[in-house]
Amino acid sequence: MVGAAQARLRAEVFSELTTMAKAGVTIGQSLTAIGEDLEHARMSAVLTEMGMQVSSGETLTDAMRRHLDLFSPVTVSMVEVGEKGGRLEHALRVAAEYHEHDFELRHLLTRETAYPIVLFAIIIFIMPIANFIKTWIAGPGFLSALIGLVFQLIFIAVSVGVPVAAVVLLVKAYSGSEQGALALDGAKLKVPLVGNVIRKLCLARACRALASLYSSGVLMGTSLRLAGEAAGNRAVARELTRNVAKVEGGGKLSEALGESPLIPRMVVRMLSTGEDTGDIDKMAHNVADHFEEEAQTAIKQMAVSITPVAVLIAGVIVAIMAISFYTGGYVRLLGID
Repeated sequence: MVGAAQARLRAEVFSELTTMAKAGVTIGQSLTAIGEDLEHARMSAVLTEMGMQVSSGETLTDAMRRHLDLFSPVTVSMVEVGEKGGRLEHALRVAAEYHEHDFELRHLLTRETAYPIVLFAIIIFIMPIANFIKTWIAGPGFLSALIGLVFQLIFIAVSVGVPVAAVVLLVKAYSGSEQGALALDGAKLKVPLVGNVIRKLCLARACRALASLYSSGVLMGTSLRLAGEAAGNRAVARELTRNVAKVEGGGKLSEALGESPLIPRMVVRMLSTGEDTGDIDKMAHNVADHFEEEAQTAIKQMAVSITPVAVLIAGVIVAIMAISFYTGGYVRLLGID
């Protein structure tokens, strides 16, 4: 769940498109104007190109489909239905809100995990830096201490980087098949602390996509399938979409999702109430809000749980170094030459 900057960029683009469309500016002119003002080189070039294509008579949907690395199938489907139904302004506004919610979740994850990551980085580098300072003060000089620090950092890079690179390559190779990717995504959901966050983030993204697509006029079956793709986890997507055929055949969304162990009973009842009252649009957004609140809580709980562990480890290392410094056994105790 990285890419907060990209999510924010998309939210800004669609928000500005909505504003300009509401003011009566053509989509082609709007795309060109927004592209010229953006500092993001890739998005600026793409929007400028799309502006010329749309001004020449091409639909916005077709122009977006050429750049699926920047515009997801979820967003393209919203715009397509909006164009065909004469509700493009509404579709653009929904797309902007969808990406704004996505940005908020990604930004929260980045912000809450920044401090633990910094602490763990300090834990890794605190010993060689402390040894550098000690060698510099008590040793032959700054240059010798600096050379020693460089060698220690190289050792850390090799001892940590090689195993990590090997694991990454193995995971990438295993995820090359559909079955392997499904197994890996399922395993992610079972990792202590992190798995719960991943599950709730994926459900939040999927439900927000489902609500946004349905409110844009996309058929429920198609909305459910695209929402599964938006989840970003194949295991979650499989659970959400395994009963798409029932929904496309006229079945209720609440009954289809109710068979999944990932969906809480309360959420199923909320959807069922929306279907009974004919207000499934509003209820779908309420469900999305619920999952986003759950995801935010899970992210904060994870950060709260990880931070004390990192602080404790750092504190133990600092205490050992302080005791060893006063007893003169720092080098012997830590095994540093």
